[in-house]
Amino acid sequence: MNTAERYPIPAGGLDDERTMRVVRTFPSRPLLLEPGFPYGEDLLQFIWASRLFEHHALRTTDGRSVEVLKPGRIQRNSGPDLLDAQIRIDGQLWAGTVEVHLRSSEWNAHGHQFDPAYENVVLHVVYEHDAEVRTLRGNTLPTVELLPRISSESIALHYSLMRDQGFVPCASKLGRVNKDRLSPWLERVLVERLERKTVEVESLYKNLHGDAAETLYHLLARAFGLKVNAEPFGMLAHAIPLRTVQKYRDDALRTEALLFGQAGLLQVDFVEEYPRTLQQEHALLARLHHLRPAPVAAWKFGRMRPVNFPTIRIAQLAQVLMRCEGGIPEMLQVDRVEELHRMLDVSASSYWNTHYQFDSPTASKPKRLGRVGADHIIINAIVPALFALGRLQGDQRLADRAMDLLEQLPPESNAVLAGWAGLGLVADTAARGQALLELKNMYCSARRCLSCGVGNQLLRASVQVPQDR
Repeated sequence: MNTAERYPIPAGGLDDERTMRVVRTFPSRPLLLEPGFPYGEDLLQFIWASRLFEHHALRTTDGRSVEVLKPGRIQRNSGPDLLDAQIRIDGQLWAGTVEVHLRSSEWNAHGHQFDPAYENVVLHVVYEHDAEVRTLRGNTLPTVELLPRISSESIALHYSLMRDQGFVPCASKLGRVNKDRLSPWLERVLVERLERKTVEVESLYKNLHGDAAETLYHLLARAFGLKVNAEPFGMLAHAIPLRTVQKYRDDALRTEALLFGQAGLLQVDFVEEYPRTLQQEHALLARLHHLRPAPVAAWKFGRMRPVNFPTIRIAQLAQVLMRCEGGIPEMLQVDRVEELHRMLDVSASSYWNTHYQFDSPTASKPKRLGRVGADHIIINAIVPALFALGRLQGDQRLADRAMDLLEQLPPESNAVLAGWAGLGLVADTAARGQALLELKNMYCSARRCLSCGVGNQLLRASVQVPQDR
């Protein structure tokens, strides 16, 4: 079967002259002959930047020889698609930017002929050349057409990745990935996750006037809320500043009164004596400190294990705030996970031994935070605080401490990590677990295979492109 038979031209497709030119040029390689490129400009940029095209006898559309020294690096901001390219055209070296389009005519359709930002473009890379285009100064752009030079294997693999319905797009192909090259990629993804969280922490830090202790307090509160009640716990932290809570850290009753009262959970008529006492204490403290409670409607109790009810988590948070003799900032000075476990090894006050909610007695059971709960707090509050504050304050030791703590911790137990384990990628530490979570959420779910180290490796391995001869 010849090339044309294996890759038939669609009805209304290429004319005979172009078809024969393509087949004559590379008769030994299965090349994409379709006139359309329904895979988006991102894939074409990736193919150019990764050199996944036939290099031999590369020429511009007007016949000049082209040697690609540096294809450029893809950038997603405004302006030309690739920066820092080095291209030799007919022996003349050019350094500048590269613009990629599916068709040459898109240069004018996008208004680049009127934009001075595109004056530094040294090469126009297109899938199909259908028009001559010029810059703002009237210079005709040298253009390379990739239509006869793109291998169908890389296109087919990308199409498969975009359509696959498995746990991740590359689930059926993950066995082809070189595991030695996977670890550096996951390390980079972990840093990306921490840097993404740094943006959130930085915003919080600025809103709290650069107060590191208050920032950690807010992160701790949100972590105690787990995913379901993170926002209400954040509202609680705003409703009762750390400095106010610390005034009563030696008094368990008043600490709980402040937290439960500011959570809006004391605004009912109680039967039992303990919640009524909390109610009375909060009324006094609220008047003294001019406090306004957070909205009670924000709290979620439904479809949760009782041990994770916000009432239990608030009571445990109260104990942690009381436990730290030097205040919660001392958590940021700890190098060993064992010491943090000691600081977080708390149980809710005795009333909660027989309750999950106010006025609803149950069989007695201590409500201890536990090792798993403590690890969740470290991973989701202390580590992000350390990493972000290290960046904000220019102290690399804090960022390094964050990474070290993740290496000391076991991974969290969740459906995402179980899914990765089913594909043979087992998280042995919290660091690897956090990286795999980021990979799934920020790359796989969004099908950003072109930006992913795994997808890159698969696409590059899908076709062996010869170098310029």
